[in-house]
Amino acid sequence: MVSVITSFSRITILSFVLAFTIIDLIQIFEFKLSDTLSSILATVQAVMIVLFLINGSIVLYMAKDNDITILVLMLVELVFYWGIYVAVHKMAVPMSRTLLNNILMFLDFSFLMLERIKVQNGIKQLAFGVSALVVAYLVIILIKSIHRVSQHIYFYGAIGIISLLSVIFIGNVEYGARMSFTLLGVRVQPSEFVKLSFVFFIAAAIVTYKDYRGFLISTIGSALHVLVLVLSKDLGSALIFLGAYVFITFIAYKNYILLSIEFAVGLFGGILAYKMFPHIQTRFIAWSDPLSVIDDKGYQISQSLFAIGTPGWFGSGLNNGVPGKIPVVTNDFIFAAIAEEMGTIVAICLILMFMCSVFAIFNIAFSCSNKFYMLVVSGLGIIFAIQSILNIGGVIKFIPSTGVTLPFISSGGSSLLSLMITFFIIDSADELGYCSDVRGIYE
Repeated sequence: MVSVITSFSRITILSFVLAFTIIDLIQIFEFKLSDTLSSILATVQAVMIVLFLINGSIVLYMAKDNDITILVLMLVELVFYWGIYVAVHKMAVPMSRTLLNNILMFLDFSFLMLERIKVQNGIKQLAFGVSALVVAYLVIILIKSIHRVSQHIYFYGAIGIISLLSVIFIGNVEYGARMSFTLLGVRVQPSEFVKLSFVFFIAAAIVTYKDYRGFLISTIGSALHVLVLVLSKDLGSALIFLGAYVFITFIAYKNYILLSIEFAVGLFGGILAYKMFPHIQTRFIAWSDPLSVIDDKGYQISQSLFAIGTPGWFGSGLNNGVPGKIPVVTNDFIFAAIAEEMGTIVAICLILMFMCSVFAIFNIAFSCSNKFYMLVVSGLGIIFAIQSILNIGGVIKFIPSTGVTLPFISSGGSSLLSLMITFFIIDSADELGYCSDVRGIYE
């Protein structure tokens, strides 16, 4: 009975995800939709989110010997989604239903896959999610209360660099890099939060100083952030920070000469990092020919490719795969587990959802009437896009693995909290610009 339901659920899960993705593409690329039709489509997406979660939870409930914890988690997760909707509706006027629905669908994937691997993982992720929602809401209230947010350039820069430096001195070494430390039994990864202060720093410098000083200050500050990350050997985060700096300055100044110079400097830095750090060379070896070193360096990526390629278009079915064979599957390689059990079509749909989310973020950014928040939202969108590309690209062997998480899906409290704050800032950008009294500062 369980095997029949699991096999049938491959089709139902595919139907829910495919319908959601098609509507996503219509919402993003069709600009002549009426408000009524757009609202109807967003409501259909919301129904798909709920059905996907219920379908997956029932399959896991039956596959795990009728573990009632799965159904309880499902109900709490639905309440959690309602809480996100209410909080965003209060903060953002108008809110982006497309972006909100995408975030909730990503959380569906996260909860289902983490519970499938280990129920305790799902419980922990849900606890992180609830905490992140509360903190993100409070952060938006705090930002609204700060007068002229764009004026605090050096505070953003200093808090970011100090936070990253703390990892060098008290951080734990993980896979050759210092990325986090343990505080009261909780693993904290400062770079996840510094992404926010980093974007605020660059945007504030550019908006406050309308001449070469803005570019100079943002460049020096960005270089210091990246240098500290390199010293920590956290090159995945360093690449994200560097990419954010390059594209934010390009959006602000639209100078192709500067863009070319920045790319050249970044390429030179990448070559230098490759020569300096053995663990980066190891990742390149694993990427170029993983099967030749499958017993050592290439084991992780090889298992990822086996998981993605073996089940085919429709997957093996939820709880029918072997994600436990992939090292760090709940963090860096959760996309491979999704592809294995839900199929290649669902994996492609997930990639399209990330693409549509990036488009939605930039639609919000370029509609901002406030220059500072336009740059902030653009920067956060760039970080979201780069992180998604680095994670999925590393999992499918498109690029070497960088050790970054998949936004909203990989397990981890620091990542989820940072992303929840990011989402709230993006969706509340115009309201924040008005409340913080920075409107017109760059006009």
